[in-house]
This record gives sequence, structure tokens and C-alpha cells, in this order.
Amino acid sequence: MKKLYFLFSLALTLFSQSALAAHIGWYQLDATWRDGQFSGQFYYDDTSPYRITQISGTLTDLAQATAINKVWNLENAQPEPWVFLANTNPADMGGHDAGFYLTLVDLGATLTLDTAAANGLFDWSSDAFYNSAQLDDSPLRSFAINAIPVPGTALLLAVGLLAMRPSRKPRRQAV
Repeated sequence: MKKLYFLFSLALTLFSQSALAAHIGWYQLDATWRDGQFSGQFYYDDTSPYRITQISGTLTDLAQATAINKVWNLENAQPEPWVFLANTNPADMGGHDAGFYLTLVDLGATLTLDTAAANGLFDWSSDAFYNSAQLDDSPLRSFAINAIPVPGTALLLAVGLLAMRPSRKPRRQAV
């Protein structure tokens, strides 16, 4: 029986890395640019040529606070190494008036941004604020990307660990 438990624990060790490194799933993004900040969640799919397939969050900058809810690359069928995440504004000719670029890098267990690439913030909503000194490719200052744990994965791991514990029944010895 000990060999069976050892085999299960070995398999759990080998597969836990792939189970915990959720390449496909929701991630929390907190980013700060010179002229604004974003806090929200995105859905990352490493099998998609667009990588980010959904976005939901709030961008607050010098000109406005707006909901970021559109992946521009998906709507325009342009798979690129970067992704442009924007708000929805039907009054604007392009359908959006604010957004930012991200260039994601998949490190296997985590996601990060390519800081050498363009990850700029743009907001065209107000001519009073938009100029070359602000809101026109505002540089990224800091960011944090964290995987949002899936409750079912943790529950499955806990049930498996509980099933592996030995029973408390005392053994009877034959006389």
C-alpha cells in the first residue's frame, strides 16, 4: 500500500507543476503608466494567436476613467506579438478613444511583459489632455500579473491529499 501512495505522490508532484501553471485562464493585471493606471482581469489562452481573448477592468488616466472591455486584435483579426486593449465608445470613429498596448511573454509558469517592447497608454478622448507630453504613448512604469486560482483545482488537490491519509483503524494481530 505504501508503494501505491508513493506512486500517487510522485504523480501528483510531476503533474502539479502543469496544473498550477495555468497557461489558459484568468489573470489579474495591475499596471501603472506615467499618465494613468489600470486594474482588471484578462483571459489568457496560449493556444490562441491573440493570447488575450477577454478583458475587463478600469483605466483611470488624466482625461477620464473608463471601462476597458475590448481586445482590438480580435475584432480586427490581427494576430501580433502585442495586443491592444481598449474601451468601447461608439461615438468615436474607431469605436474606442482610450487603451493600451501589452506585449506578453509566457515564461512557462508565469506571464510577464516584454519591457523592451511598446506597452504604451493612449487616450484620445480630450484634446486638452492629449499631446506628445501626455497620453500619447505614455510609458509603462510598473505592472503586476498574477494568476487567479481556480477553486476547483485546489479542492481536487485537497480531496486527493485527504484520500491518501492512512485509516485510523488499529490492526488486529493473530494469536
